[in-house]
Amino acid sequence: MDYREIVLSALQSLRRNILRTSLTMLGIIIGITSVILIASIGQGAVKFITNELSVFGTNYFQIVPGNNFQSTISGGVTPLTRDDVEAIRNEASFTNIEEVAPFAFTSKKVTAEGDDKSGVIYGITPEAETLLQPDMLYGEFISEEHNDANEKVAVLGKDIAEELFGAETNPVGESIRIGNKRFKVIGVSKSPGGFAGNFINDAVNIPLNTLITHITGEDELVEIDISVKDEDLINETIADVEVFMRERHDLEEGDENDFSIQSFLDVIGTVQTITTLLTTMIAAISGISLIVGGVGVMNIMLVSVTERTREIGLLKAIGAKQKDILAQFLIESVVMSVIGGVIGILLGIGGAFTIATVVGIPFVTSIPWILLAVGMSTLVGVVFGLYPARRAAGLSPIDALRHE
Repeated sequence: MDYREIVLSALQSLRRNILRTSLTMLGIIIGITSVILIASIGQGAVKFITNELSVFGTNYFQIVPGNNFQSTISGGVTPLTRDDVEAIRNEASFTNIEEVAPFAFTSKKVTAEGDDKSGVIYGITPEAETLLQPDMLYGEFISEEHNDANEKVAVLGKDIAEELFGAETNPVGESIRIGNKRFKVIGVSKSPGGFAGNFINDAVNIPLNTLITHITGEDELVEIDISVKDEDLINETIADVEVFMRERHDLEEGDENDFSIQSFLDVIGTVQTITTLLTTMIAAISGISLIVGGVGVMNIMLVSVTERTREIGLLKAIGAKQKDILAQFLIESVVMSVIGGVIGILLGIGGAFTIATVVGIPFVTSIPWILLAVGMSTLVGVVFGLYPARRAAGLSPIDALRHE
């Protein structure tokens, strides 16, 4: 038998048992679909997060009090203050620093027109506009004059403005109460990206000096954001600022920092690493279903060998060699696996596109994952089809023809 006849015979056998063929391919289809779907969604999520974070730029870093998050929230750490901000601004050696933006915050009840809401109040300076890049829907942002004069003015986030004054309403010129203090609304801002929407859209921003003087009474900052002129030199700038802050806080050699510094590039890199690891892990777990599908291929092929014993005997009787029988059954197994793989890829890509459209994340087609899926499905066909094929090829023609 030539290979053209072998392939045609294998395909004919698969068509004659279409239900059995479909059920055999089901495990392969599910496995490939899961791998492609999860890989695509995972990479889409990474791209979405990266894009959203990049809206604010990657040319700045943050200083926060405490040497880790736990120490910051548990108290007992050296606070960052406005003096730290002024010292950084006035340090002549920091030639790569562009803007220094301090942030303080507290949580207070915000009241307007009889409606009240528990809100996060941020104390900011004009430099925050450069770093956060909010879209001003109405009015203006906090100015240097507002901050220097401790003015009781507020810029509302879009969401909290709608809750207090209603949708499509311009509240500029209206008054709100923060705690027991009255503030004049001078603007409404909106986040330029969705990821940090709560930070800007749900916040009430007031001048930093006003927050410290009239509300908290404590000169403590939650963070200091610093933008740089040349992003390529950001690591050198971070190192210089770290040395400078250690000297300001009288830290000796060997003492741990009582502050933490992290660049936005580090944040993006961490998010990408975590998401990629999770995606790979889940996709690998999904690949287990490929093994289950392979076992299904082997079981069905073994049943097929038993059912087609007389056919095998007849083929051998008319001159088919052992390698021809082996090739036919192996081709059947590989064809089922490849077809199942192709269907799985199409379903995976289609499912990923649908989910990406509904959820609102970028649709990403991962060519390496698709190639891996095709390779895996083919390998499953070869590995799990080899034993049944060898068993079929090893049957004696006489015994096979006598089989009932």
